[in-house]
Amino acid sequence: EPPRARPGPIIDRCRTSCFDRLFERHLTGFAVALALVAILASGRPAHAQLLVTRPPRLVHFVEATRPADAAPEATATVVLAIDIAADGSVADVRVQASGGPAWDAAAIAAARQFTFEPAEVDNQPAPVTITYRYAFTVVEKIVSLGPQVNFEGVVVDRFQKKPLAGVKIAIKDLQLDTLTDEAGAFAFTDLPVGTHQVELSGPGLVTVTTDEEIAARQKRTVKYYAEPRDEGIDDEQVVKATRIKKETASVSIRTEEARKVPGTSGDTLKVVQNLPGVGRSSFGSGQLIVWGAAPNETRVFVDGVDIPALYHGGGLRSTINSDLIRSIELLPGAFGAEYGRGIGGLVKAETRGLPGAGTHGYVALDAIDASALVSTAVSSTARIAVAARRSHLAAVLSQLTSEDVGDFVPIPQYYDAQVLAQFDLGKDEQLEIAALGSDDQLTRAIDATDPAEVRRQDSHDRYYRGFARYTRILPDGSSLFVVPSVGWDASTTRAAFGAVPTSLDVGSWRYALRAGYRRRLDPRVTLSLGIDGAGVRSAVSRLGSVNLPPREGDVTVFGQPPGDQVNADRWTASVASVAPYAFAEIALGPLAVTPGLRIDPYVIDGSRLTPIIGTTPALGYRRMAIAVEPRLSATYQLTRDLQLRAGGGIYDQPPDPADLSAVFGNPTLGPIRAYHASAGAAYRITGTLSAELLGFYKYIDQLASRSELATPPLATALVPEGVGRGYGGQLLLRQELSHGLFGWITYSLIRSERRDHPDTPWRLLDYDQTHVASILASYDLGRGWQLGARLRYATGVPRTPVMSSYFDTRDDQYEPLFGGQNTIRVPAFYQLDARVERTFTIADHRTNVFVDVQNLTDRKNPEEIIYNFDYTARKYITGLPTLAVIGARVEL
Repeated sequence: EPPRARPGPIIDRCRTSCFDRLFERHLTGFAVALALVAILASGRPAHAQLLVTRPPRLVHFVEATRPADAAPEATATVVLAIDIAADGSVADVRVQASGGPAWDAAAIAAARQFTFEPAEVDNQPAPVTITYRYAFTVVEKIVSLGPQVNFEGVVVDRFQKKPLAGVKIAIKDLQLDTLTDEAGAFAFTDLPVGTHQVELSGPGLVTVTTDEEIAARQKRTVKYYAEPRDEGIDDEQVVKATRIKKETASVSIRTEEARKVPGTSGDTLKVVQNLPGVGRSSFGSGQLIVWGAAPNETRVFVDGVDIPALYHGGGLRSTINSDLIRSIELLPGAFGAEYGRGIGGLVKAETRGLPGAGTHGYVALDAIDASALVSTAVSSTARIAVAARRSHLAAVLSQLTSEDVGDFVPIPQYYDAQVLAQFDLGKDEQLEIAALGSDDQLTRAIDATDPAEVRRQDSHDRYYRGFARYTRILPDGSSLFVVPSVGWDASTTRAAFGAVPTSLDVGSWRYALRAGYRRRLDPRVTLSLGIDGAGVRSAVSRLGSVNLPPREGDVTVFGQPPGDQVNADRWTASVASVAPYAFAEIALGPLAVTPGLRIDPYVIDGSRLTPIIGTTPALGYRRMAIAVEPRLSATYQLTRDLQLRAGGGIYDQPPDPADLSAVFGNPTLGPIRAYHASAGAAYRITGTLSAELLGFYKYIDQLASRSELATPPLATALVPEGVGRGYGGQLLLRQELSHGLFGWITYSLIRSERRDHPDTPWRLLDYDQTHVASILASYDLGRGWQLGARLRYATGVPRTPVMSSYFDTRDDQYEPLFGGQNTIRVPAFYQLDARVERTFTIADHRTNVFVDVQNLTDRKNPEEIIYNFDYTARKYITGLPTLAVIGARVEL
């Protein structure tokens, strides 16, 4: 009998493989072998010791096929005995421990196909038997799909909202770049986690940089609003303190889009009247009523310079030629620390860059006015533009009817002019010098054969401004600006309601200096510091009734003869302030926070602290009031398309110099204070369709109100006892220009209330309009044709009802007896407007002909309630009837 071989070595094997690309279930076979090597070596002595010099090694593994009826998550283990021949082939396979019939058969079929490197005994190939454990397992495996996009976005024009193709997007710290496609889109793959500096540049764009945070296993999606480069600014200009406009709660309109809004007659600045949060101003006023604030509480700035009126009387035209304006932005409240001295909203207009070569301009004529503009490049670094406009609506209407239309509706008469010069002082250094002027006259009258029955109010308002604007970008990427300005405002009001005439004349010199510095401190923090100085010195003269002109909150009706209390006063008053401010823009991933602080120290002085009594010498006054105004705003990008917004702050407004009279007002009045808070969300529905919802609350303190006393103490005709509140919400559904169509739907629900004294009840503000809505759309029909329509609705303003009247034998006139203050309303306003225009070329001159029909339904919209002599009947002063404005514009 041949000698028995001693047990061989234990051999283990383990193999895995994948069936699919991502998270596949696959089988893994591995072996743990315990081999008993039986060597049949005939002719050897029984005592000979055989030495296994090399164990067998698996060189060809075959993966077993899972049984077809096995559950996907099922596992099994089969222990096999495998006989390996001297040449390494599998001689036989037997089951030693079963995993189940189907699993056993699969394991045997696979093992029979194994190939081994044979074992060696005493350095010679020899047959052996091994034990092999075949394990059927389920393993999840993540398979790379190649490069992954983790930073993508789109670039659009800040003002036109159109996608921009060919914009270079560079990751500066990684030295990577790409270009946007026709849809303005771009993408980067496999950017490392961390903060990266992104630079946008392209022909006709201001080069800007911003920082983006790339997180692990997340895709960063952005939308950039790039700003077109002004003519004359160097192509290589880089604004490291970025001018990219992130999404905010403000509403910004590009002039090219605004010009086509129906009802504006091509005046782009009038588009503000159609934005959410803005109430309808009465015809003849041209006022801005934002978030229910009184008109004198909202501020208007052109290139950072305050102007008293955005619109001419009647609101038919803006006081600045809109072809000089690049964009206009409305901030209805809760704005930043760089602006102040107003407790209402804020309107900002930016002048455009003038063409850098050639002569350009236009002439235009329509039924309302005539205007012209011309600009020319004086040299490669200097450009100048001159514009002017004058109304002629009264003359046009007089040719259409034999009646004096001014007896029924107030017809404004106005003119304005502007001069704008721009200079390139260096590569990143510009200077702009501008002069603005506007003049308005408006009459509201009810004529009568008896002079004592004539009810007439005439107003004449004008303003003039001169300013310079210096801007520079420093080598380190920071930027600065300086804007000094000077101006003159004048207002004259004459009222004749019965036999007692009343006049108010105000002339004011205004001067201001605004300067700011902006620097990036950190990839996520940008700091802005500035000074906002302003002063006004007014000379005021007032004569007549102590109750005229009427103030907000007066219980009266239009044309009511004033009482027999008359007086006169002349005084001067000055208000000056130099306000430092600072704010930081902090980006914390999806959260952006902008805290700010403004300190407004007011110096108020006047010529008279007490009324003129006999030969009493004038006793002047001077005092200081310091207003500390913290501001905060924040946005949170909840998803790619949904952004949450919130903001708030404290705002102050200095007293009106016309209220500082020792006879008609109160020389001790101080600043008015308001508290703003807002919160809302913006949702991008499609690439061009978006929705915004915003709620707000305002509280106002220290408002000037008429004294409750019939004979108030000296110099206290007005007292700072009034408070106010406003609350509500606004909705904007906006379709940006796409396939020739743009438009929006707005709805505002606003409640504005006042309480004149601590012991009086709350009442509605005289300008309250609970519901304001507008729908407008404009469509490019092709071949130069554009068609648009606008529908507006507004709740009528509150008024106090006349319940009855009595006859005053002393004054020989009827006097009204009033009901609850502001408990009735003027009937609601609604109006349909339409616009058709055609653009074509005549002798290389771009020509635009349009018909803008306002009040298409010829509705007689009530503007004010008036009564007959004994208050037994009433009717309304109405706005304009259907007005078809036919006009043409030829570009030079």
